Amino acid sequence: MYRALSWAVILLMAGALPRAMAEPSATRAGRDPGKAKNFSLQDQLGKSHELFQHTQDRAIVLIFTSTGCPIVQKSSPKIKALRDEFRSKGVIFWLVNSNPDDDAKIIADEARDFQIDLPILLDHQQSVARAFNATRTAEVICIQPKTWKIFYRGAIDDQLGYGTERTQPTQKYLENALNNFLAGKKINPARTDFKGCRIQFEIPAHNPSRRS
Repeated sequence: MYRALSWAVILLMAGALPRAMAEPSATRAGRDPGKAKNFSLQDQLGKSHELFQHTQDRAIVLIFTSTGCPIVQKSSPKIKALRDEFRSKGVIFWLVNSNPDDDAKIIADEARDFQIDLPILLDHQQSVARAFNATRTAEVICIQPKTWKIFYRGAIDDQLGYGTERTQPTQKYLENALNNFLAGKKINPARTDFKGCRIQFEIPAHNPSRRS
């Protein structure tokens, strides 16, 4: 079922090997869903996006990313497909880049190379990543604007792993969560494991000895 990939070379070339391979997949199972806090960020094209302005939309999907992350790069076609599928149903998709080293030009260049036409929000201060306790790229957070509660958190699906890839996903977690949410049904699972490149947090200036 699994097909081995030469991702070690890809990750090394992308500078993502230490981040992606240092730890096993992150887990959100058993955590309280929590509520989203408001934020306003510019995207790679300079357009501003404020979370709490989207009260008329049915759901907002955040996906954390960074340039050079192979899992996000390989996931971009399915992210776009899901955006296209759910756009008419009132669902917004935003990518969030919390890597301070990725400036707008670098992000826009990679978006062009991978034909990513979604807004990529520049979280250079890492305030959004910290607010959501995000630690890795490719993590999905689904928010209900009516209450600002998080109703799904985890992976897009189970196709990609560290150095492995299923030919097709066997569990389409995000798609199923959105379909169930829009239909008013229970979301199960509402938390899943996910894999991605580690987000490197800056050391706070007021406490140089602390590391994230």
